[in-house]
Amino acid sequence: MDTDDLTPMAYETLSRAFEFCDALRAEIGASASEFRTEDDFLRGTRRFLNEILADPEDYLDFWNLVDDTDVKAFVRGVKSVRGHVTTTLKTPRDQRGKPPFEKDTT
Repeated sequence: MDTDDLTPMAYETLSRAFEFCDALRAEIGASASEFRTEDDFLRGTRRFLNEILADPEDYLDFWNLVDDTDVKAFVRGVKSVRGHVTTTLKTPRDQRGKPPFEKDTT
């Protein structure tokens, strides 16, 4: 799927990640193409965020950001994004908003 296919609530995941780490936003956005549905994308994103939380310094080091990043603030940000993803998954799809480029079938 493409990020253009995401509902506004799901797309907000990217915006929230961008607030504290552009590399994370880019990775999450690029991963959308690996998934068929929005829920699959959200579940995959949550798994990815859990992997980051298991070793945030390793993630930051990979992107050469470890020396320039407050790790505790980064962890708080990742947890916040993960919480939003979980909330989005619990929200029925028809209540997440209409994707901006979705064709009207009515």
